[in-house]
Amino acid sequence: MFVRLWGVRGSIPVPGPRTVRYGGNTSCIEVRADDGRMVIIDAGSGIRELGNFLLKNDLKDGSIKRDIFLTHTHWDHIHGYPFFTPIYFKQNEFTIHGPVNAVSGSLEQIFSAQMDYSYYPVKLEDTGAKVSFSELKEGNFILNGFRISTCYLNHPVLCLGYRIEVDDRVFCTVYDHEPYQNIFARDGVIDSEQAHEAQAAVDEMNMKVVNHIRGADLVVYDAQYHNAEEYNSHRGWGHSTVQEAIGNSIKAGVKRACLFHHDPTRSDDELDVLYADLKKKIKQYSQHLVVFPAKEGLRIPL
Repeated sequence: MFVRLWGVRGSIPVPGPRTVRYGGNTSCIEVRADDGRMVIIDAGSGIRELGNFLLKNDLKDGSIKRDIFLTHTHWDHIHGYPFFTPIYFKQNEFTIHGPVNAVSGSLEQIFSAQMDYSYYPVKLEDTGAKVSFSELKEGNFILNGFRISTCYLNHPVLCLGYRIEVDDRVFCTVYDHEPYQNIFARDGVIDSEQAHEAQAAVDEMNMKVVNHIRGADLVVYDAQYHNAEEYNSHRGWGHSTVQEAIGNSIKAGVKRACLFHHDPTRSDDELDVLYADLKKKIKQYSQHLVVFPAKEGLRIPL
């Protein structure tokens, strides 16, 4: 089994000389079993290059049938779909899985809206390939030999983390996630019955995320913010810090943590400085956890 990263940025694609080493495309991950079976996670702008790769390498049997799992339906996780070239071939077949809430409309309606003629010249139903939609909640299921579990994350729209098990390996995603907070605590002080009750619920929800990644061979974890100061000025935006990613990975006994969803304002040079500093500090976190930055095109064997 291996994981390949086709898009690692958050919010918006940022191509150009400042992002050429880590990549400027938004979220898209390929997960492939040893026998070639695969699933795709997210349809950010990185899915365009993945589509070109599939046409070149996976069309040997005359058709491509794949499942695309969305963490959520924010723009940077679906806006690459119209440029995913395999959907324009009639012999291909795709199922798009993902979470939606009652006010957003169906998954199909969301994808259809972004391909309205006002925004794109080809309508969803005219792309050619057979495309179906499957709406997900928290749960466990088996698909094409992949054992998949989903876990709700803390983001401004319904969002799922994925735990994928195949070939005796475990891969997890936790991105577009902010640690749960006790809104009844005053300046971090729990001094009321209401705050104590809320803290118990908060601790339970945060531990659920830790359990979601427990014992994973690899977790791709949201690390958009690099320190508490950055995070504090973006509370409620639905993202984590480097420290949160590392801390939860250590608690869960994860083997490797890939720090993901780089802020679009972050240059390659700034990321280099961060991870050079992180290498010096990582021993104080854990001697058993391997931590590294997400880079577009990186292939990670499990």
